[in-house]
Amino acid sequence: MIQRPSFATRILLCLISAVLVWLSFPNFLCKTLSPPTAFLGWIALIPFFLALHETSPHQGAFLGWLFGFAQFGGILYWIAFLEAAQYLSGLAWAVLVFYLSLYFAVFGWGYRWLTGKGVPEAWIAPFLWVALEYIRGSRPWGGFSWGELGYSQAPYPMVLTITSWGGVYGLTFLMVLFNLRITEGLGVRLEKGKGPWSAFHLKWGILVLTLAVPVLVLLNGWREIQAASLQKVGTVALLQPSIDQDIKWSKENENATYDTLERLVRSAKEVNPGLVIWPETAAPAYLLWSPDSLGRVASIVRKSKTYHLVGCLDAQKTTGGRVRYYNAAVQFGPHGKPEGVYHKRHLVPFGEYVPFQKYLTFLGPVVGDLGNFDPGENYVKFKVRGFSYTPMICYEVIFPGDVEKAFQTGADALVNISNDAWYGHTASPYQHAMMAVVRSAEERKPLLRAANTGLCLATDPFGRVLCSTDLFETTWLEANVLLAPRAHRTLYSRWGNWFPRLCWGVVTILTLGFLFKIRILQVHPASAEGNHAA
Repeated sequence: MIQRPSFATRILLCLISAVLVWLSFPNFLCKTLSPPTAFLGWIALIPFFLALHETSPHQGAFLGWLFGFAQFGGILYWIAFLEAAQYLSGLAWAVLVFYLSLYFAVFGWGYRWLTGKGVPEAWIAPFLWVALEYIRGSRPWGGFSWGELGYSQAPYPMVLTITSWGGVYGLTFLMVLFNLRITEGLGVRLEKGKGPWSAFHLKWGILVLTLAVPVLVLLNGWREIQAASLQKVGTVALLQPSIDQDIKWSKENENATYDTLERLVRSAKEVNPGLVIWPETAAPAYLLWSPDSLGRVASIVRKSKTYHLVGCLDAQKTTGGRVRYYNAAVQFGPHGKPEGVYHKRHLVPFGEYVPFQKYLTFLGPVVGDLGNFDPGENYVKFKVRGFSYTPMICYEVIFPGDVEKAFQTGADALVNISNDAWYGHTASPYQHAMMAVVRSAEERKPLLRAANTGLCLATDPFGRVLCSTDLFETTWLEANVLLAPRAHRTLYSRWGNWFPRLCWGVVTILTLGFLFKIRILQVHPASAEGNHAA
């Protein structure tokens, strides 16, 4: 058995785990879509589980909080550098990281409480981890799933195939279980065996079986990808105008913005794309209500003689006279006429609206004039030559449940338009793009992503990145649209987030079981003592 560490050592182990998690994602040291250290996610939690071993629930809660704060503090470092938030960026970083770390405080407490009651670690750690991650990423109680461990595996398409049955949550479950089993295999927690199954044999048996898990995942992924018969159904052009945020909404620079977009569209015309995709709010106006802007966009579309999806703003007046404002995307037909509009449904808190605005009036200047949108009501499906697609705007693509609902429209592909210029030269655009890639693998649908300043990219239905751009370059990208057999639907696309709900069920049953047992003992102490004596 490994010697019981001091509390100071446990703190150090939590910080080591946090650093390993940072390194498995794009970070301030390595800004790339495919960090070479992404594999560290499979061993990053070993020091954390070592730190939790044989602690009290209260100590587990503190260590969990510390790990969570250090982990999210590093992954989300870019929030502290948001120029849009000005003097509040540091405070926003601290508040958000503190809040997110509370989920790991709950994990540390619940993990140690249940294992202290005799529940095997493997029956609680991955289930409780995924259940809490599901809450963290779901509305109304959560809504920010950034930094979930499974997203770190976006560079490995063969690993991502596992998400087609349980989503990113299923992959996270496997990674947590792998980390835990390796920890056990190192001798941290071993049940004494009898006969030939000594602790030594059990230790190595656990290690061998555990190491087989990622190998089997890789082999299964390789088999699925090799067996796939993908069909090219069209070509798209993804525009990256890289308009500076300081001038994007300046009326004096509006014509220059459209000139840049028109040059890109004219250049892209040479590949005869079936669809040209503009980034989020590429048209800096309430487009359908601005005759000058609408006329300019319509002219660009007509000259290209193809379909366009244009990111813009929109407004509607309700029957009660109230005006509702939307972050929107409009599809134009080859003749320059609008054919349909999508209104963003999942808005960014404190970026596109202020929660509890009645009580947080001082935050108004932070979000600015463009930070008071209303949520849309429906997902849509647009059709172009050869395929159909469902659009999602920026932040929406990080939510697996939202994307699963969007594909209930029956669309062939996912189009994500974004504007990551807010985050400058940080790791945020890469982290954001990795999450979008995982959505592609979950649904087995191609992803077509256009961003104002990166990353524009396209994937096949397995999440393999076919092409991508760099940050802050004015360019466009030609991308093929590849579809899996139309009859194919993944388990995840049919059942949605069934797996994290199952994890919640397991945690709830275990918790209620022990609470009920304790209640019985409190009500009938004499009976319990009698049974024990007998």
